[in-house]
Amino acid sequence: MEIANSKQGLMPVLANSAFRKLWAAQWLAQSAQNTIHFVLIVLIERMTGSSIQQGLVIFAFTLPAIIFAPISGVIIDRWPKKYILMASNLLRVLIICSYFAVLGLRGHVEVGWLLLALYVITFTMSTIGQFFNPAEAATIPILVQRDNLIAANSLFNLTLALSQVVGLIILGPLAVKLFGTESAFILVAGMYVLAALLVSRLPKDTPTHVGQAARGAWNRAWDELKEGAAFVWQRPPVMLTMAHLTLIASLVMVMAMLAPGIANRVLRLAPEDAMVVFAPAGLGMLLAALILGRMGNRTPRQRTVRYGLVAMTAGFAAFGLFSWRMMATGQGFVLDSSVIALPPASAALILSIVLISLVIGLSMSSVNIVSQTALQDGTPERLRGRVFAVQFMLNNLVGIPPMLAVAGLADLIGIPQVLLGVSLAVFGVLLVTVYMQRRLAITAALAVAAENKEESPTSAAPSPTVAKPEAAPASESARVSLDQVPAID
Repeated sequence: MEIANSKQGLMPVLANSAFRKLWAAQWLAQSAQNTIHFVLIVLIERMTGSSIQQGLVIFAFTLPAIIFAPISGVIIDRWPKKYILMASNLLRVLIICSYFAVLGLRGHVEVGWLLLALYVITFTMSTIGQFFNPAEAATIPILVQRDNLIAANSLFNLTLALSQVVGLIILGPLAVKLFGTESAFILVAGMYVLAALLVSRLPKDTPTHVGQAARGAWNRAWDELKEGAAFVWQRPPVMLTMAHLTLIASLVMVMAMLAPGIANRVLRLAPEDAMVVFAPAGLGMLLAALILGRMGNRTPRQRTVRYGLVAMTAGFAAFGLFSWRMMATGQGFVLDSSVIALPPASAALILSIVLISLVIGLSMSSVNIVSQTALQDGTPERLRGRVFAVQFMLNNLVGIPPMLAVAGLADLIGIPQVLLGVSLAVFGVLLVTVYMQRRLAITAALAVAAENKEESPTSAAPSPTVAKPEAAPASESARVSLDQVPAID
């Protein structure tokens, strides 16, 4: 959306060779990071068959974002960003070697110790990764002219989202399926090496010498974070939008954790075949981006959010019911044309799973895109960075407890029942959303009516012919539709 509104467009940005190197490095590093997340989840599913253990590994690479995000900004300001980008990639190559060392101990060490080692290595690797994205974001203004910053930042944010699709849906499953887990680690290491080579060719920047001011920078970072949190808390429309974004982020974490288990325990496939769960959802996300990019302004944002939440509620409920049915009948998921030879009921069951995954991806992406746009529109430019910092922090803080709870419940009561529970949770968010939107609409309508009343003349009594037209705006304002309130669109 912002790319289209940029004065310069994409071409000047893509013509910038230094930016192209940085952008390619981002693609490689982010896709590698998401690929290794998938490989680890599959590896732990094979070792334990436990969703709680998969939840713990997701916790291990999510926790550093909460702990080290404020620190990373201070360090990035004190050192050349080029060297930080190189070091973050090369250090992750070394850490991947640690994975090989741990995997080589299988059969010689108890599984519990192996899992603990994997969690520690994953935590360390994620900690180093916390310095890559902020350093890259801070490098963009150095390489790109001011008029092209909107387009450059749009590509940066788009790549962050698409690299999840590439790593989790395409590259990770293909690497494990074709080459195995060990070779997948080698592929990821090679991607990090290429990313390091690309950023090594960037011009060196001169860091700001903050010296003794580092402590002040730390305090300022926390003060700005608190200012962003206060802005969100004092504005219910922004808080509601933030809740939608946090919901989607939490659901992405939950589905990433459950996908190998769904493939293995529900669909009777190998854990690496979780792409049959991810791929239709990824296609749905892409369709949502294309549809909203072309026709997003035709439907009010609030209505799109409500429709998306309804579709998510129905999608997760259907996924749970069909998953239960597949486990009850013992019907496995068929990946090839042999589905034609199955009984009609079994074939319909398999095709329904694919369709449901598509609907879930489409609805989740629709809610996410519309909410992200609403958050940008509803936040003053000077506060956007702080508000988005609050969003990223909430995504991790709020997402971790339900993810761990879902992991434990999946082992205790089963994946189909958990999917039904997720559907109920989304339905609860839908009810709160409808209530809040109506309440905010009434508040906005009353404010407009009061403003119209103050602007109407009070010194002289209006004639009967004038009174009716003047009364119309106020009464019309009182009937402001849910989808016409600018404050919460």
